[in-house]
Amino acid sequence: MSPVVEVFDPLTAAPADLAAWSAVHVAGRRELSASAPEPDELAQRLGQGRGGRAWRWAARPDQGGPILGTAELRRQPHDEGIGFLRLFVDAPARRRGLGTRLRAAAAARARAEGMTRLQSTVLAGRAGEAFARTSPNLRTLLHLELQVQTFDEETLQRCWRLASAPKRGYRITHWVGSAPPALVKSFGEVMNHLLDAPGAAFQEEPRRWGPDDVRAWERRITEDGSRLLVGAVVDRFSDEVVAATVCTVTHGPVADQHDTAVLPAHRRRGLASRVKATQTLRVHDNFPHVQAMAVTLNRENTAMLQVNRLLGYEKTAERLLVEEDLTAQG
Repeated sequence: MSPVVEVFDPLTAAPADLAAWSAVHVAGRRELSASAPEPDELAQRLGQGRGGRAWRWAARPDQGGPILGTAELRRQPHDEGIGFLRLFVDAPARRRGLGTRLRAAAAARARAEGMTRLQSTVLAGRAGEAFARTSPNLRTLLHLELQVQTFDEETLQRCWRLASAPKRGYRITHWVGSAPPALVKSFGEVMNHLLDAPGAAFQEEPRRWGPDDVRAWERRITEDGSRLLVGAVVDRFSDEVVAATVCTVTHGPVADQHDTAVLPAHRRRGLASRVKATQTLRVHDNFPHVQAMAVTLNRENTAMLQVNRLLGYEKTAERLLVEEDLTAQG
C-alpha cells in the first residue's frame, strides 16, 4: 500500500488526528532544534485557529492509517517569494515515501502561491540531509551550529559572575512581551543591525524598523503562543537601548534564543555577554519549568560563538539552511 498525503486543517480535524499531527510535529522540531512547545499545547492552539498563517499536510502509511508525517509551509516574513518548509516524519516510518510525498505537495502549493524558492533547515550528516539532497536544484545557504545552554549550577554561576559585573555608563533591563513605549524606538534601531552578522542577509531583509515595525514583529514572533522575553542594555547618558537579546519561551523545557545585536559604537565592551548572561538568569527566574536555552548560529559568526562559549553553550549538532529553486527545470 502506498502513503497517503492530505491537506490538514486543524479546525476541522478529528481530535485524535490533531493530537497525532501535533505529536509528530513537536518530536521533529525537538530533534532538529532542541526546543518546541508541548504537543497538547500545540494541538490546543492549532485547534483554536491560533497557529498563524500556514499551509499544512498530514501523511499516513495508507488510507485510514495513523498520521506519521507532517508538513507546514509558511512564507518567509522578509520575502513573500520564499517559502519555509518544516517537514517531519516519525522515525520508525522513515524511508517509506511519506517525506517525498509531503515535500511534493508543499512544493506544488508554494509554486501555486507564487513562491519561487523553498527553504528549510536540516541536520547535517543525518538522514534529513540525505533526504533534502534528493530534491533537485538544491543549494546550501548557511552552515549552522545548534548550541544548548543547560541551566545547571555551574552555568548559572558563570552567568551570575558576568551579570554582576556592570559596565560603567550602562544599565541592563528586560521586559516580557511588548517593549516599553519609551524604549521601543531605540530597540528597533538596535534590531536594524542584525544584518551586520555574517550570513544574516540570507534570512532577513534590509531593515529600517520604526516603532510600528517592532510591534508587528512582536505579534509575529508570538503568534505561535510563545512568550517573548527581551534583555536590553541602556546607555545611561542617552537613556536609549544600545544592545539587546531576544528569546521565546513555551511550556516546553527548552527556550529559544533568537537575535542578539549591539550598536556599532558600543561594540567590544562586553555588552553582548553581559546582556545574554542576564537574560539566562531572567529566564531561569521567570520560567522555572525551563531547563535550557537553545540557539542556532552561523559558524562564521566567530564573535557570537566566543560569547556563547563564555556562557556555557555547547554544540549539540550542525544544521544546514538549504534552498530549492522552484523555477528551475529538472
